[in-house]
Amino acid sequence: MTGRRWVTGFALATGAALLTFPVFAQGGTPPLLAHRASYALGLDASKPSVKLESARGRIDYEISGDACKGYNVKLHQANEIDTGEGSTSSSDMLSTSWEDGAGKAYTFETLNRSNGRVSSDVAAKVTRVPDGLSVDIAKPKRELVELKGEILLPTQHVVKVLRAAAEGTSLLEARVFDRSEDGDKVYNTLAVIGRAAKDAPTLSEAAKSILAGITYYPVTVSYFTEGDTSQTPAYVMSMTLYENGVIGDMKIDYNDFILRGRIDTLEKLPVSSDCKG
Repeated sequence: MTGRRWVTGFALATGAALLTFPVFAQGGTPPLLAHRASYALGLDASKPSVKLESARGRIDYEISGDACKGYNVKLHQANEIDTGEGSTSSSDMLSTSWEDGAGKAYTFETLNRSNGRVSSDVAAKVTRVPDGLSVDIAKPKRELVELKGEILLPTQHVVKVLRAAAEGTSLLEARVFDRSEDGDKVYNTLAVIGRAAKDAPTLSEAAKSILAGITYYPVTVSYFTEGDTSQTPAYVMSMTLYENGVIGDMKIDYNDFILRGRIDTLEKLPVSSDCKG
């Protein structure tokens, strides 16, 4: 499973993207909830897989901080797949990041392992400059990369989608920085936002006490690799996105197969700030 197949963007940057206080989001959108959540992943049988016999996994996610101090995100995703050829393959990704509340800076470190062996180890610091982003990569090799144009950082993307949803906008296009692979990847994204609703019927018991009565939006985000002329997304993420930034159910379409995720545990984190930013 390549670096692009990790959920490092929108969904879990809230998420990436992915996302106790309240944290007040930019532009007057409702407060984002700092929380710790885990999701159980399994193969979606609705789309027959030509390459997998079975798949399962887990996502553990935590966000803390606020718009004044910035957002700290910890993310761990582990997958185990069976191709039907007599053996299983495991892979996991561990990432920590900090994003400035105004979207001016971003630091991250991401470690990928395949069958217990390190396959990549990336660390970088991103700074917003007048014409784009400057990416100072420390690992795997020292390099300075300049990315031109309007590019959102992961939590910025989440806030912008939530703002669009609250305003009744159904489509949102954006270029989004992604911390996978070599640490300088940008995706072209298209978010399709459905109508607001409350009390999703599939919400797990673990999440009902926190999310009951909270508005959510059905959101599908397609991630396209820049420069790829095929117009086929690298992956597509569908989810119930709550106005406080929590992800409910999710579906990740990797083209060859689909994983479904459901909240296994959900916990609010203690209030840490009275930030009004």
